[in-house]
Amino acid sequence: MRKVALYVTLAAVLATLAHVLHGISHVEHQVPLAAWQWAYVIFVIFLAPVVAAVLLWTRLQRVGVWLLVASMAGALIFGLAFHFLVSGPDNVFTLNPGAGREAFRSSAALVVLTEALGCVAGIWALSKLPRSAQGAAGTVEPRRSSGKEVR
Repeated sequence: MRKVALYVTLAAVLATLAHVLHGISHVEHQVPLAAWQWAYVIFVIFLAPVVAAVLLWTRLQRVGVWLLVASMAGALIFGLAFHFLVSGPDNVFTLNPGAGREAFRSSAALVVLTEALGCVAGIWALSKLPRSAQGAAGTVEPRRSSGKEVR
């Protein structure tokens, strides 16, 4: 299961690096975000994948994979909507001309690719991890009663 954790962690790291690059291009091209978008970016796009990657190396590996899949899917939908579908200052097709426009467009595409990769890696990992406590490394088996009652 270490291989699963390694590959999914790598996908989370790549997505995080792409998000950092895209964040820099937001600043360079002066593309604003609403307060709720900032909250979404901080919690869903940045923090959730980091927490997921940490959980991948614990006995809560399955929880980590699900968190990663959910955060990557949420980030992918958010990114596709605001970078490619919804008209606004974040849309790559309607960006104002400027020095950072091509970097913004390129990093937006990179973000979509790494988020899709994160989703695929997470779904692959779910197929590789045990589905039940039986056979899952690090799971706690329920205690068996000795038949003696303690008073």
